Amino acid sequence: YGLILPQKKGGSKTAILPKPSVFGDDSDDETSVGETLQKEAIKKKMMKQTRLEMQKALEQDSTVYDYDAVYEDMQKQKHESNKKVLEGADKRPKYIHQLMKAVEERKKEQERRDERKIQKEREAEGEKFADKEAYVTSAYKKKLEEQKEEEERERRQAEIEG
Repeated sequence: YGLILPQKKGGSKTAILPKPSVFGDDSDDETSVGETLQKEAIKKKMMKQTRLEMQKALEQDSTVYDYDAVYEDMQKQKHESNKKVLEGADKRPKYIHQLMKAVEERKKEQERRDERKIQKEREAEGEKFADKEAYVTSAYKKKLEEQKEEEERERRQAEIEG
């Protein structure tokens, strides 16, 4: 049962095969101490060069690495330009006068409808209250007079336009 290998007639020695490592053969990739020291030396040399360049730049211009001051200046300029834009803008509403005019016209139209409705109701009553006196206040007379004037203005305006 299973795989039966033919045995060699020389002897019954079993060959021991070396087991492969769990981590593979990566142990050869490790760097030696000498290589590590060389890399560290190169890093130190680069850092020294960088420090020298930074010192030269600071000698030429002391504000080379002053990022915060530059940022603050940029923010001040931005804030000042925003103020100018906001001050220059007209803060009054643009269309409110047109809206108010439209509201007034709607109120006048509603009053006219109410007046016509009341007039029809009076006509429907007929002679029911004919023997009673009609009282009209001065405020109501003034209101009626203003309505007549307004209707006259609208009529003239319509004639001019049409």
